Amino acid sequence: PAGALPVPPHGTTGKGHMCFRVAAQALDAWKAKLEAAGVAIEADIRWPNGACSFYFRDPAGNSLECAEPGLWAID
Repeated sequence: PAGALPVPPHGTTGKGHMCFRVAAQALDAWKAKLEAAGVAIEADIRWPNGACSFYFRDPAGNSLECAEPGLWAID
């Protein structure tokens, strides 16, 4: 919908979604490593709580995400 964050569709039938918890200071290094390997970054998001994450696809088309721990209200 209009005004929504640009989160790629996760898929629930067949393709899925998985999120990797990555230290905030390591997000840029992981993104660079994936891009250097030819992996396209689909979205790079700063969430309303200030946390950052980015999305990409695995070879099977699943939506993968790397997110800093502050995205969730858990340790």
